[in-house]
Order: sequence, then C-alpha cells, then structure tokens
Amino acid sequence: MFSVGDAVVYETQGVCKISEITSMTAGKVTREYYVLKPVYEDRSTVYVPVDNDAVVNSRMRFVFTVDEVNTIIKNVSDGNAMEWITDDAKRKEFCVNTLKKGDRAELMRLIGMLYSRQSELKEQKKHFHIADERYMKEAEKLINEEFAYVLGIDRKEVQNYIAKNIN
Repeated sequence: MFSVGDAVVYETQGVCKISEITSMTAGKVTREYYVLKPVYEDRSTVYVPVDNDAVVNSRMRFVFTVDEVNTIIKNVSDGNAMEWITDDAKRKEFCVNTLKKGDRAELMRLIGMLYSRQSELKEQKKHFHIADERYMKEAEKLINEEFAYVLGIDRKEVQNYIAKNIN
C-alpha cells in the first residue's frame, strides 16, 4: 500500500506525489482515493481508487531508485538495440503499446530506434514521420521526468546523463 508523501509513477501521467488519501462518495458508494499531484504538471490532479487492485497494481508503482535507473541505462547500452519496424501500422501499434505499458527499459529502446531512424533520414535529407516524432517526444518525456526526479537533476540534463553513462 502507498502512503501520503510517496513518489509514484502513474501510467502516462509520469511522476506524481501522493498528496492525500481522501474519501469520496459517488451515488451511495463511498470509496477511498489516492490523490496524486503530478510533479511536473502542477495544474493536474489524478484520483486513484485505493481498493481497485487492478488499477493500483497495473498502473501505479514507486519511482525507481538511482541504482535502478543506472541499471536500465547500462542494459540499454549493452547492445540491446531495436530494429526499425518498417510497417507503419505495426510500428504504430508497438509504439502505442510501449508508451501505454510504460516499461522504462522498453521506452529507452523505443527512443533509440526512433532516434536512429530520424538520424538516418536526416542524412538522406528526408523527413521523419510526424507520428514517430510524437512517439519519441512522449517516450522522452516519461523517461526524462522520472530519471530527473530520481537523479535530482533538471529534465533537460537527463539526455546528457544517459549519453555520459552509456559509454
């Protein structure tokens, strides 16, 4: 169970702090909710039912530790490159599922695949697909927010930290 003050990652909302646990009534049913405040989006609030194990267990987790972040970076640098998915529909499905799942190691591999393709196309003076750009930005946002929070650095410094620790 989570407690007030815990830092968690909630699905695609990114890093959140549990600001309180409150009771809310809908109809005749009163339930307890975690009140999540996204760390990097102060105008948002997310309510997660405490008693809904399916939601809590699949969509919410504690943020990583520094050691876990460094392990993810190391594992990605150990030659786990992802091949480009040429079929647009399959690539879209893969990207959407990877973003939804939120597995940070898979997101890192997704970013690597998209970045490699973007660089390739740039050399050929061709345009990167707008959808692929959007997937890359969303994956980078999730990675940058959690890694910055855990490492105590600015989100803009995360890519440099990763690059420095990959080599």
